[in-house]
Amino acid sequence: MVNGLEASAAQRLALGALVSQLIQRSGLPQRELVSRTGLSKDQVSRTCLGTRPLKVEEAMTLLRAADMPARGAITLALFDRHELAIDWSQSGMSRFLELLIEALPEALTQELGEELDRVNPRWGQHAARFVAQRIAHHIDELIEREAKLGEFEPRARAAAS
Repeated sequence: MVNGLEASAAQRLALGALVSQLIQRSGLPQRELVSRTGLSKDQVSRTCLGTRPLKVEEAMTLLRAADMPARGAITLALFDRHELAIDWSQSGMSRFLELLIEALPEALTQELGEELDRVNPRWGQHAARFVAQRIAHHIDELIEREAKLGEFEPRARAAAS
């Protein structure tokens, strides 16, 4: 699937199993999924059991209905990172990945314009590392600021004359 080819039956079944686990994590009842997705009770039941192969579009529909980060989870699944998709499913990282995937194409197009074809594919791993380092640095700064605020004691107001 990563190479743009149609997913095999095994990949579609693995995606179904991942969606099943994420739906279980969401705590949304099956009847509510049926209502929100328009899928049949049988389709939702087999999906929740992890026995129904899914296409990406169906997986997106089900995960969105369960209020789970669909793009992030499916992207991780496409790169055989199912465990990470589950671990991140209810964290800030999953939502971050979701927004990054949505915003990155437009940001790259705006910044690079006609120079898009000059991007070297080898830069992908370096760019990922750079982004991770910048985020780690930003988090460290936030922690430091929060620690300083915790030590902050406002001066007593001057007594009114």
